[in-house]
Amino acid sequence: MPRLHELQRAFATAMIKGTSLPIGTSMQAGPSSRSLALYRRLIRNNYVQALTITYPMLRRVMGGRYFTVFARGYLKRYPSTSGDLFVYGRHFPLFLLQLESPRLFIELARLEWACHEVSQAAETPPFAPGQLAGLTSVDPADVTVHLQPTVRLLRFSSPVHRMWQGLQPDGLTSTEIGQSSAEEETHILVTRVDGKIRVAELAALDYRLLTAMADGRQVDKVERMALETDPQFDFTRFMVSLMEMNVLARVSVEPHR
Repeated sequence: MPRLHELQRAFATAMIKGTSLPIGTSMQAGPSSRSLALYRRLIRNNYVQALTITYPMLRRVMGGRYFTVFARGYLKRYPSTSGDLFVYGRHFPLFLLQLESPRLFIELARLEWACHEVSQAAETPPFAPGQLAGLTSVDPADVTVHLQPTVRLLRFSSPVHRMWQGLQPDGLTSTEIGQSSAEEETHILVTRVDGKIRVAELAALDYRLLTAMADGRQVDKVERMALETDPQFDFTRFMVSLMEMNVLARVSVEPHR
């Protein structure tokens, strides 16, 4: 008779891969076997549904039947290791890459996963304009700006965000959606404003500056980076625009050594 932990592991494997349970259990044939088969189908359907909720736009682009085939294949290669279905689909873009899927599918999946994370991420109180004013007498070399947990920065080989936006209820025209497959490096900011997901295209320099902030660079280094690239760059306006998009969370001041 298998031990309890062995039976539990075998049961989980049987649910995902469709294998039989160890000999010696009382759940091999007859009504019990049929019940296990039904339970297996229910579990698989739940995981497929979880991916459908996480990647609704990708499913629309692929088509329901095609998406389901990918979702079932994903379950076999990346079975869930947690009871939290929120994190279940995190490897789906990688799975599509491993299968050498069309680039559009992979990049749309990356964007949707970022949106999924942002929709659930905790949010700190909005950054107040007065916080910037209070830094005027502080050495910028001592100041670090921290981004909201609801911020994601992504770089794509095509403007796939146009397709994502076009699939929204108030989306773009079919012509603009079609442009999303063109070869054009695109920089994207995903954030949450008033409970709604916002996907915005960034200029290449803005993306570099935000990435530097996310990496913990001090304000003076970020500003220097901007002015070395564009001497006319308005860094103050840039910071104000970040506040308006709910990108900034807080600042910390630590004397430079």
